[in-house]
Amino acid sequence: MALNRTPQQDSSQLPSCSCSPVQTFSAGSSCKLLTKNSVFTSPDGGGTLVCAGDEASNSTMVWDAGSGSLLQKLPADLPVLDISPFAVNGEHFLASLTEKMLKLYRWE
Repeated sequence: MALNRTPQQDSSQLPSCSCSPVQTFSAGSSCKLLTKNSVFTSPDGGGTLVCAGDEASNSTMVWDAGSGSLLQKLPADLPVLDISPFAVNGEHFLASLTEKMLKLYRWE
């Protein structure tokens, strides 16, 4: 969302705020679980990525935040509960957690 603030006209008037969508990402038609999604800078420095779990396909979806395009769909055994990017010794990874499994993906 982009937030816009309209300045006060006089001291008795409160400032007005509004918001409008910048990008919308769709990750399935239903959501019974609350997935911890992630927004982070791409390891290759090519912009911002958005990752979210898709219950309908039991997968982790990776989008380019700038264009809104789906970059990759990473399959899982069960609905994804948590997603976290991290780096170790200069290598970048993405962790995807389900109820029974932790999957680690290495960026190449």
